[in-house]
Amino acid sequence: MSDISKTTINLPKDLKKELKKIAIDEETSLSGLIIKMIEEGMSNRNKNDVISGED
Repeated sequence: MSDISKTTINLPKDLKKELKKIAIDEETSLSGLIIKMIEEGMSNRNKNDVISGED
C-alpha cells in the first residue's frame, strides 16, 4: 500500500477499546486492523452486489 491518505474518524470509546484488543491479539496496529476490516467489508459488499445482480 504505497499511497496512504490520512483521515480521522470518531469511534465510541468502547468500540475503540475492543478494536485495540483485537489488534493486539492479531499482532497488528489499530490502523492495520481497521484497513483489513474495511477491505474485507468491501470485498463482501462486492460479492453481494454480484449475487444480488443475478437473475
